[in-house]
Amino acid sequence: KLEVGVVYDVDDAIAEKWIASNKAEKSADKKGEKLTFEVATPSAPVPADTSALQSQLAEALAQVKALTDAATTVETQHAEALAVEKKRADDAEAALVAVNKKDK
Repeated sequence: KLEVGVVYDVDDAIAEKWIASNKAEKSADKKGEKLTFEVATPSAPVPADTSALQSQLAEALAQVKALTDAATTVETQHAEALAVEKKRADDAEAALVAVNKKDK
């Protein structure tokens, strides 16, 4: 499947068929000519201020550690509360079973 706006390299016979059936347009580029360019290097080296970045990174890592510790603490508290409630529910179910046995 061909996409609009994409340049495809095909042989002359196929290109002429596509152009004749208005499925393609003739390119203005010269056949076989490659585009070349050169990337210029910067004239002066750019000074890298890594100390500011390093301090920001250290602050971010400290925040991540604090948030991770807080999340672990909350997770532990929730697990303990869940265990207490589960034990209470199990005790209540056991008491209900005992009461039902006495009624029979």
